[in-house]
Amino acid sequence: MIAAYAMELLAETRGAELRREASAARLAAIAACCRPSSWARAARRALDASARLRRSAHSTVSPACCATA
Repeated sequence: MIAAYAMELLAETRGAELRREASAARLAAIAACCRPSSWARAARRALDASARLRRSAHSTVSPACCATA
């Protein structure tokens, strides 16, 4: 009786290990495919620069409620 329980426990443990390994392999494959290219980095830098410009433009303009004082 105990031997059957031990075998079932070992099988469940091994199954969990195999699922974790498969999950890690899938994540590694996704990470390998999703490296940003030079175009993606250039687009991100352009978006960051435009966001900085928008923030600086908004910070110099006073809100409408303060402009009517």
